[in-house]
Amino acid sequence: MERQDRGDFSARRRVGSVRGRLVLLTVSLLAPALISMGFLLAGADRESRGQLYQQLVTTARALSGAVDRQAATGVSIAETLATDQALINGDWAAFHARAKRATEHRVGWVVVADADGQQVVNTLKPYGQPLPRIHRTRAEASAYSAGRSKVSDLIAGPVAGKPVITVGTPIMVKGKFYVLSYAVESSSFTSVFRQQRVPERWVATLLDNNRRVIARSRLNEKFTGAEASGDMAENLRHSTEGVNKSVSLEGVPTMVAYTRSPQTGWTLVVSIPRRDLASTVNRSVALGSGVFLLLLILGIALALIYSRRINDEMRQLVLDADAIGRGETLPPANPDALEEIAAVHAALRAASRELKAREERQGVMINELNHRVKNTLATVQALARQTFAKVKGAPVEVFTDRLIALSGAHDLLTRTGWREADMAALVEASLGAHVDRVDRAGPEVALAPHTAVGLSMVFHELATNSAKYGALAVPTGRVEVFWRVDPVTDNLAFTWRDVGGPPVNPPKTPGFGTRLIESSIRREQKGQARFDFRPDGLVFEASLPLPEAVRWSNAF
Repeated sequence: MERQDRGDFSARRRVGSVRGRLVLLTVSLLAPALISMGFLLAGADRESRGQLYQQLVTTARALSGAVDRQAATGVSIAETLATDQALINGDWAAFHARAKRATEHRVGWVVVADADGQQVVNTLKPYGQPLPRIHRTRAEASAYSAGRSKVSDLIAGPVAGKPVITVGTPIMVKGKFYVLSYAVESSSFTSVFRQQRVPERWVATLLDNNRRVIARSRLNEKFTGAEASGDMAENLRHSTEGVNKSVSLEGVPTMVAYTRSPQTGWTLVVSIPRRDLASTVNRSVALGSGVFLLLLILGIALALIYSRRINDEMRQLVLDADAIGRGETLPPANPDALEEIAAVHAALRAASRELKAREERQGVMINELNHRVKNTLATVQALARQTFAKVKGAPVEVFTDRLIALSGAHDLLTRTGWREADMAALVEASLGAHVDRVDRAGPEVALAPHTAVGLSMVFHELATNSAKYGALAVPTGRVEVFWRVDPVTDNLAFTWRDVGGPPVNPPKTPGFGTRLIESSIRREQKGQARFDFRPDGLVFEASLPLPEAVRWSNAF
């Protein structure tokens, strides 16, 4: 079959050579060049507009997805706090303090209201102060009665005094119905527009189910709460996603792309002034025309000169394709080859390497996924078993604290698509309410996901131990945390030192926290850990290797 294919190739080669075809192409292009250019420019204009429309839609979808993830974070916070033992026991004062600590480093706050809407807890106010009644919509009441969490539309916050969005979940406290809500200012959603880097001349607008503006990338304060323009409302009545002409709230004619979220029902609108759209398309057409003319001239000039060389290198490409079919890896390209031929050869060479690497990469990714799941399950299982078996007093709070510390590491990793987490941000997130009493210093270090998760638990356990027995247990005590990267081994080394705390006596037997720290550093991170129980304060030192960056990363 291979000889037959080569024979067919030889027969086709005799019908016409590259040199003959190039000469014929040169002659045929001279007469219809202008006509062809006209058709090409018309097609380029349509294609440029289509690409820009697709870019608008893609941007709207990306922003809508980011908003959904931010709303989902609020749902997770509300549902997690709903399991707090102080809340279940009806200890409102203790839950107020607990909720305030849990949201201390977040943009939102926690509200608990009874069936009539009377607020019982609002972490924006000290516990015990009078709180106003809130009004619930029919949609919210229906969702809560069915036992579902609900993301609200834009509402006026009676305590915050600003437009807010709430994520509520129904709860029962001592047989009575309440709703626990996590509330944020609507302006917090503008961070999504900054993170997604909306182009300067584009305007992104988030509309709620009542078609009122929740947040806007431009003039947000002026237009928050305003209703969408009439033609935009008409567009939304006909479809949940599309591209149409509209007029902005400033009265500027625009082209808009919009998409409605199935999770929240909110609509993300991305608009561009029509005059900017026309200038962008015209620039693209002009650029395409210039490139077309340049390539046409160069093609005619070089057609005959390089015809022989092209023939030789095309034959080599055929041989390269045969080698890939046999499963061989191609050698580097001839440095004197034509750029286009070299690019094709490089692509073929990369494809030959990728075909061999794909099965290995797939196996590594599956193993990594299994490893992460097993580690997470093992960590949660160990936390549950050790916490509830050996901690006296309030095991649920201790267990919840550890889960929140683990969740903090996951939050940091989620922001970077599970690629890495910054060491300084991880330390800050792990310290919780003690962060203001901890002196921190060290270079910028990017941690791999499994390293970040393990260290989050280490710092949480160290902070918990210090708050019970060390420097953080007294008002004048402080903690020093320093880290560095060894220039020789590239290992991450850090030190935790209690300063100004009560006298320290070495424990007779290591507790769960100590075993968790040693297991995380030595077994999971393949590092070294040392506890030094000095009379003037605990000194903990650890060193662990930093894994090398890999070619691929988790996209979620």
